[in-house]
Amino acid sequence: MRDEIEKVIKEFHLDRSRVFEVSHLQYADIIRRIEQTFVKNGGPLHWSNIEMRFNSSFTLKTRYIGVDPMWITELSRIIPDTLHYVLFEDAVNMREKYWVYEMCPREMITVLSEVEMLNDFYIVSKKMKWLISECHEDIVYFLGDSIDISKIN
Repeated sequence: MRDEIEKVIKEFHLDRSRVFEVSHLQYADIIRRIEQTFVKNGGPLHWSNIEMRFNSSFTLKTRYIGVDPMWITELSRIIPDTLHYVLFEDAVNMREKYWVYEMCPREMITVLSEVEMLNDFYIVSKKMKWLISECHEDIVYFLGDSIDISKIN
């Protein structure tokens, strides 16, 4: 997965100040903060979307995207043009793993549109105000009050 992401970044000459991998030393802390904020009882992020284990203190909206898999092209309309965390799910030895990046919406759209074999992914406000997740069941979860999905066509 990481190789695919890096290939897209290079192929499209994306600005490295607007899309970059987070230091591996920060991975555990970022994932822990996301889990403590958005998952019930601070549980694991893996499959929290499918199993509906999101923290109920956040507003949750869902959208079926089977008929519109390119909904991601609308990201720049619903999230600010700043750096956000993007977690890409991967499997290593049958265990989930996340590659953690920081990306701005325009670069995020390019990467999400071009990476092949994309698994579940999570987009998270760096201030932990909201979370967006697409799962392999063609459902997108929007968690948080500040996300206005009415702007998505």
